[in-house]
Parts: sequence; structure tokens; C-alpha cells
Amino acid sequence: MQIFESNGTEEQEAEKSDNPTVVVDVAASFTYASYQNAIPVIRSIQIENNTDRHIENCRLDLTSSPSFLRPKSWIVDRLMPGDRLPLVDRKVEFDAAYLSGLNEAERGEITLRLSRGGEILDERRLPVRLLARDEWGGVADMVQLLPAFVMPNDPGVAQILRMAAERLAAHGQPGGLDGYQSQNPQRAYVLAAAIYSAVAGMGFHYAEPPASFESRGQKIRRPSTIAEERLATCLDTTLLFAAGLEAAGLHPVVLMFDGHAAVGVWLSKRTFAHAIETDHMEVRKALASRELIVFETTGVTHRPAMTLESAQRALDSRLGEGEAHAFVAAIDVRRSRSGGVMPLASHEPIRRNVLDDEMSPVADLPLPSAPNFGELPADIIEVRPTTAAGRIDRWQKKLLDLTLRNRLLNFPESKKTIPFLCTDVAFLEDRLANGAAVRIISLPEQNPLGERDAALYRDVHGRDLQRNFAAEALLRDELPSPLDTHQLEARLIDLYRQVRNDFAEGGANTLFLAVGFLRWKKKPEDERSYRAPLLLVPVKLERRSASSRFTIRFHEDEPRFNATLLQFLERDFDLTLPQFGGDLPLDDNGVDVPRLLAMMRQAVRDVPGMEVVDETALSTFSFAKFLMWKDLVERTEALRENRVVRHLIDTPEEAFQAGGGQSAFHDERELDHAYAPADIICLLPSDSSQTAASLAAAEGRDFVIVGPPGTGKSQTIANMIANCLAVGKTVLFVAEKTAALDVVYRRLRAHGLGDHCIELHSHKADRRHFLGQLKAAWEHGGRTDASEWVAINERLRLRRDELNAYVGALHNRYPNGWTPYLALGVALLAVDAPAPTLSWLERDAHDAQTLRELEDLAGELGLVFASVERQPALDLVRVGEWTSAWQDGLLASAQSLQNAIDLLASSIDGYLASMSLKPRERSS
Repeated sequence: MQIFESNGTEEQEAEKSDNPTVVVDVAASFTYASYQNAIPVIRSIQIENNTDRHIENCRLDLTSSPSFLRPKSWIVDRLMPGDRLPLVDRKVEFDAAYLSGLNEAERGEITLRLSRGGEILDERRLPVRLLARDEWGGVADMVQLLPAFVMPNDPGVAQILRMAAERLAAHGQPGGLDGYQSQNPQRAYVLAAAIYSAVAGMGFHYAEPPASFESRGQKIRRPSTIAEERLATCLDTTLLFAAGLEAAGLHPVVLMFDGHAAVGVWLSKRTFAHAIETDHMEVRKALASRELIVFETTGVTHRPAMTLESAQRALDSRLGEGEAHAFVAAIDVRRSRSGGVMPLASHEPIRRNVLDDEMSPVADLPLPSAPNFGELPADIIEVRPTTAAGRIDRWQKKLLDLTLRNRLLNFPESKKTIPFLCTDVAFLEDRLANGAAVRIISLPEQNPLGERDAALYRDVHGRDLQRNFAAEALLRDELPSPLDTHQLEARLIDLYRQVRNDFAEGGANTLFLAVGFLRWKKKPEDERSYRAPLLLVPVKLERRSASSRFTIRFHEDEPRFNATLLQFLERDFDLTLPQFGGDLPLDDNGVDVPRLLAMMRQAVRDVPGMEVVDETALSTFSFAKFLMWKDLVERTEALRENRVVRHLIDTPEEAFQAGGGQSAFHDERELDHAYAPADIICLLPSDSSQTAASLAAAEGRDFVIVGPPGTGKSQTIANMIANCLAVGKTVLFVAEKTAALDVVYRRLRAHGLGDHCIELHSHKADRRHFLGQLKAAWEHGGRTDASEWVAINERLRLRRDELNAYVGALHNRYPNGWTPYLALGVALLAVDAPAPTLSWLERDAHDAQTLRELEDLAGELGLVFASVERQPALDLVRVGEWTSAWQDGLLASAQSLQNAIDLLASSIDGYLASMSLKPRERSS
């Protein structure tokens, strides 16, 4: 209780603050790898003005000590009372040289100072940890950066690859490290075995890692350092193997457990669905399908070294279903590379071969025979259905996921879910329905189990200590989770970010509180059971600041029953439950949860292996595809009434016939002749093809516009909507992502059509805002005086006709086949070239044939002109006919002239000499 009172006091003090405050979330630690892979320093930053004053001309300055960040400043023009201003520009520059030179970790500090003039309004000092260049910060802070320490280009890896190639050749295998080129999983297995044998032959010794290295991090030895020192922790050997496997063209996976690390490798060219896979089940499924192998990396430090088969078996216990709690993550190196996480540069010279005489000899491990992977699942080549029923069935299967990958059918304990200890699920749903904010707390942190023995308390008082605390907490609008504080905070932050991202992309809330679960088994005799949520209550996560606790509130959406579960039960168990397909039972405070759960218990009472449990959990769910599936199942015939859908169902192989009296698109050059200016509404600039599409939409034609980003599709859509509104049509504009809707809506609003739009796919799509939009549309939908519109369009028509007449004249084709536009182009192209002046008595003196004859003649003259070598010295020659005698006479005269010139020059030099003048210089 003291903790609650302390937090409350702090909040009250914050509310009474006389100055605005800075709320910031920064990464807890940095390293050179953070700089190299562009990891953001500041995750979020905002300025909150909790005062009743207008504050202007603020300045927020960021500095660091030591100077591992370059200083940065933000200018805030104005803060109104109650403003919460998030800063969009969060880019901060690292000092790469400083981070690169760190050999040991240091403590650092980031200072954020909000000031106005000389007055400091708020100051935040945030401690951070500056890691050494070769230090990794652990899963909590740097899980995404671990692949940066997988360095396939380090000189030490080349030595491993050379030894692996020798092992392959010694066992009669091709020596090339060719990755997946053979597309044979047996070859990938042999390559991995050769690398394992090569590393085992280097004679490494085991070094004990730091305690809790998977969460706190550790210094990591580079491959060259390991080869020289012959010492390695489990994480060192894991990253060494990963580097060797990646260098050989394979896709490695780094496995992190509590206090341990191991490596895996894909036997075919695949990856996990996520770069950081936290679901233990996904790893087990990949192992079961024989697409992935994993092995213990410290086996190479044993004497004698473990065989690869023994190293694989050594991880069986860690990957068992009962050890899921100790599994931290599987980091897929290949998918991380695709996400931009590059390996650290080694900056290491090629070292000498450390396998010298000083090393004790290590026996070579023989390569194991490759297992038979003939049963590996191959990629399924989908056969396209040829009937309408087959096509509809294929669409339905693609839309509805009835596999155990779907959290609506199999709700495992994972890092994407938050379980709660709720003693009264009905009371919780009622409080949320009444608008209460329910605070999420950690039960281990709040309940003092360290001071009181739970078993003794149960014996003395006859009730469970934890449940007793949870019941009292629920009355205070607090919902306890059995997760410890660190786990709970991490999962809540991940959910918070995921929900915001889902909403930004899809425009719908995906966060639900699961109330009540159906526990079921595939067969009654199976030991393993699964859980599926029953009632899904839409909620939203809120917190006052980055350091505040999270609360959940009821979202505007309606609670819903798990309809996917109903379809699954009907398909796999032949259990039809129509009573849950309609409206949910209600009470005075929302859904009647006790009655709903009682109905479900009654429905599965006689089904072996099924039971309903009163459990609650928080997670994300998506129903968009289920709603499309429901339309296909229940409204197939209604959908057929649309000619496009009917074509896709019945005749997709044939060309689409628009029908319905639709004509072909008007030629873009004929738009001005076919439409009056008043018929073309263009809010935004458009070319002729965009205008044709906009007019076709207003006329009800079916077509598809395809184009890459930045080619004007959104402005074309805005013009389409405007044209459709102008002819009295109602438009429904849908898009998969909210960003596409927002772009078009902003364009329409900027041009005065905002009151004609109703947003149905955003955070504003609640009842109150919807009714407000209807009111605005009604009040601004009246007709206005159209006389100004008529006058403007008449002026536009005159100007358009004038411009079109100019264009027509410019492109008018004359009898010779040329247009003024072509003639201008030819003349301008050769404006500097010599040309004779030609003239004719009439403008149309030539037809096309005559023009061609003139062009042929000009071509011949050009060839003759180019073949004659013209000399400037012959410009004075006026002889029209050439003969040999004339040529001899010309040459003789030229020689006489040259002799006379030489004699004159000698005389001039003698004269100058007699006058004691300097002789002139003769030109050569």
C-alpha cells in the first residue's frame, strides 16, 4: 500500500507543477553496433504543459556526458495549457569515433534541458550505459543487435572454412562451400557437419560466461580472438559457428535460453517469420518438420569433443515443451540481415595460423552420414481451381486460418500475451463496460509472498493468499498479473507499440481482453491441451507518461464471441453452436458473462477433453479476414450481383466484359471535344490519362489503375471522388492501410470537401464523431447560387478552345506531310548549321512526293559536299574547268611566287643589318 500512496503523491505533485515537463524514453545502453545499424537513441519524446499558462519560444537542448552524442536543439514556438507536444524529429547523431574507441564500458548521461530565455523550465538527466565496442548489451536492450556480432568476414572464419573444405575432401565430398546451391538438405547438413568438425579440431577451451549474460550482456570474443586465445564462452562459440555457417552460404539461427546459448541452421533456404522469434513452439515445429537442426556449441570444448549427433541430442531437454519458460528467443541471422543489421567490421589483420606446434593435437571428428531427408515437406505447388465452387472454397481457406498458429484457437503462454489472476471475470467486464480505468499491476511485486508462507496461510485461513490479494485488488480497479515487474513491463510496452502500429496500418483496434477460455484436446486421451478464448472485450492501453503504469479501458467497439472457434469446432469436432452466432446475452453492465460461460459449459458438457475455465488474458487479435470469410460463406449470391465479382467467380480466364451499356474509354486527345468544362472536376492537377480515369469513374465504368508510388494515384482518386460527387453519386473509398485513406481525405478537406466526407476507418470512428460528421454534412449540403460557377466555366471554355485551336494549328499536317511543330523542331535542331536560302512562290508548292524528291537531292548534295576537301587558299581561284596544263601552270606560278618572296625576305634582312637593326624573326 505504501507504493500506491507514493505514486499517487508523485502524480499530484506533477499536476501542480508550475512549468512544462519533458517526458522521454531513451535506450538504456549504446554500443558501436548501435551506431552502425542506426538504432534510435530517443524512442519517444514529448513536452507536456500541465500549467494554465501560455508558454512561447521554448528551446529544448540535448547534451551528453561524455560526448558520445552530438548536441541537438529543438525550438517550440508555443505551448497551450494542457498541450502534449510529441517531437517528430528524434534523429540524434552518434560520435562514431568515440564509441569505436571504447574498450571498457562506461557510465554516461543524457541531459535534456527545456528553457525559455535564461530560465530553465525543466531538466531531465538520464543515465545510460556506454558499452565497449565488442560488448553486447543483452536481450532486454539489444536482442536485435546480436546478429551484428556474427562476423563472417573476420579473418578467423576463413581459417575455419579452409579446414572445413579439407574435411569434406578427406571424406570424398565436394570441397566447395556452396550453401543451398544444390537445393539438397543433405548437402546443407554435410556442410554444417564439416564446419562443426573444423571448429572441434581447433581445440578450444570453455570459459564460464557472466551470470545472466542473456539479459545483462557480455563482452564477445571475435573469431580471430577465439582462434588466438583458444578460449570461448557458450555465446562466443555460438556466434563463431553462426559466422562460419553464414560464410558457407547457410542461414544460421542463434538460440538464447536462460543462462545459455546455442546455434541452429536451416537445411533449406528458409527463415523464421520474424527476425526475433520468441515463440518456443515455432522452433519445435521447424525441428519436427526437419527443416532446422540445432546443436550444443560448447561440445567442441570437451575432450574428446562431442560428435555432432551428440551435440544435437544435448539440446533436446532445453527444447522440450516443459522448458518453454527458459526459452528466451531464436534470432534468425538471415532475416536480420534483410532488416538491415549488418556484421561489425573486424578491423583485424590476418593473423598467423594459431594451429601451430604449441597446441596439443586434437583428433579430427569424422563427418557423420547425412540423415535421409526424403520426407522433408516440399513447397506445395497450388493447383488453381477450374470451377466457381472450387475458387470460392480456395478463397475461403486462404481467408480463415483454422490451424494452431491462430491465437484464436491456440492461445499459448508467450511474450505476446499477458495473463491475469482475476477472481471475478464478470465483475471485471462490468467495470470496463462502465468506463472504469483498470490499472495493471505485477502480483509478485505487490503481494508480499517473501514475508508470508502461502501454504501456511492456506492452512490457517482456509483460502489462497494470492487469490485473496487479487480479489481485493480488483475492488480497487487493479488487475494483477502473475508476471514479475520486468516481464510485465516489457510485454506491455511491446503490446502498446504493436497496437499503435496495427492501427496505423489497418485502422482498427486489435487489442482485446480475453474473458473465459475453452480448454480442448485433439483427442480425449492426449496429454497436451490447448486454450481458445471465448469472449473478446475490446480495450485500449493507456499511460500518462513513459514511466507511468499502464491501465486498460473499454474501447468503443463491441465485445464479440470467438467466431473462428465456432467454425473450428464445427469443422473438426462436428459441434454446431448456433446459440453463439447471434447477439450476446446482456445485463445491466454490458455482456452477461456468467450466463455466456454457463451456456458454453452446457454446450461442451458431453464433449470429452473440453472444459470452460474462468481465465483472463490480454493480447492482440485480428478479425478482418474472418469478416471477409463470413461474407464469402453467407453472401456469395449477393456478391455475384456485382459484375466484377461475378467475373472473378465464374469466368476469370476470359477477358472482362464490362457490359451494362459501358462504352470504351474516350481517347485522351478527344476529352475536350466530348466534355464541357463543367463536366470535368479536377481538384488537383492531372494529365489527360488521369482525367480520363476520373471521368470514367463518374460514369460508372469498371477499371484498374496500376502504378508505383509517387505516380499520382492518390490525387487521381481525389479527383474521381470529386467527379462522382458532382454527378450525385455516393462513394465508398476503402484501403487496406489508414495512410492511404488519410492522404486522400486531407486532399479533399484542403479543397473544401471535408464536410462531405465521413470517416469510418480511424480512431475517430465512434458513434459521437460519426453523428457529428452527419450533422456537418447535412448543414453544409444545401445548394448554393450556381451563377458564378456557370460564368467561370464559360470563361474556361473560351480559354480552353483558344488553346486547343493553337495546338490544332501547331499540329496541322500540310500537303507535304509536315506540321509546324515538326518544322520548328527541325529548324531549331540545326539552327547553327549552314543552309542555303530557299523560297517558293506558293506555301503549298510541294506535296509529299515532291518533298521526298527534294530530300533525296539534298542528301546527294551533302555527300558530294562532304567528299570535297575545301582549302581556304583556293578561295581566289575562279577557274571553272580543270585541266592538267592549268594545274602545271598554277604550280609553276606558285613556285615563282615563293622564290620571289624568299628573295624579298633576304633583301629586307640585309637592309636591317646595314641599319644596325635587329633582323626580324621569320615564321616557319
